Amino acid sequence: MTDIHPFYLSAAGDLHTLVPDSAFQYGVLETMRAGHGKIPLWPLHRARLQRSASPLSETLSAIDESLAQVVWRTQNWPAGARVRLRFGVPQGPCTDKFVWDLCVEPMEHASPWANGVLLGLCGTRLTRDATQSPFAPHLRSLGGGSEHADLRGCKLLVRDIYTRAAAEWPARLTTGEPLLEPVLLDPDGTVIEGVRSNLLLRIGSDWITPRLDQFGVRGVMLRWLAGQVEIGEDTLYPTDLASADELAICNSVRGVIPARLLASTPEGFQMDSQTLRPVCPGRATSVLQALISEELW
Repeated sequence: MTDIHPFYLSAAGDLHTLVPDSAFQYGVLETMRAGHGKIPLWPLHRARLQRSASPLSETLSAIDESLAQVVWRTQNWPAGARVRLRFGVPQGPCTDKFVWDLCVEPMEHASPWANGVLLGLCGTRLTRDATQSPFAPHLRSLGGGSEHADLRGCKLLVRDIYTRAAAEWPARLTTGEPLLEPVLLDPDGTVIEGVRSNLLLRIGSDWITPRLDQFGVRGVMLRWLAGQVEIGEDTLYPTDLASADELAICNSVRGVIPARLLASTPEGFQMDSQTLRPVCPGRATSVLQALISEELW
């Protein structure tokens, strides 16, 4: 089989490499999955990009065309592709020059998420500006208003808070063990999200997710799931995670992954066999996973 290599695209066409995220003054990020000749969640990512950054229509059309090329070039990749779209303002004197690019990488044949995730609570607290559109002044000029709800819940390129939270826990455990997903709380101690995911709690016969009207990223996979099954939103605390009948996380690349809450702090974390046993999906989580497999990939 021919080797599969990452590739990079921008408004200028194919690139040999991309500049790091730090080369941007500010921007937003959309990460999605391609496979089997489609990027199934692109319409929802596109809508979030529009509300969070309001790119020009010709820019959106150019991105659409490049993603069509991505679909064609990755359609025979056995495990599909992870597609990372950046839109923002590069470092430099010009503050009104918007650029975009795409990083397309092959997905792993064996997912590192296959054994579920362990949720570790972080001491780092979310702030509102961590997911507030960095394009707010530009959008206000279009009539959005500084308190417009659509300026919240964005996925930013500058992710310092998420990086600090992730650093509280081990980056990776032994191969074959569950991954660690650090969980962020707001300043009042309510649970908001994972550093790479939104949270799902099964309580009785209901799916519940933390409220995201003030803090956190409004995830595209969460939005898609909420269009398929009823998912309530509520103010949730670590005790709710501990008492839930099932826990799961979701994102646009991995779908729905079963989760288990760690009782320990990062300082007291012990990598024993009981703690690191695989996380198996419960019945309700399996239903969501099957739905994604049938409808998306």
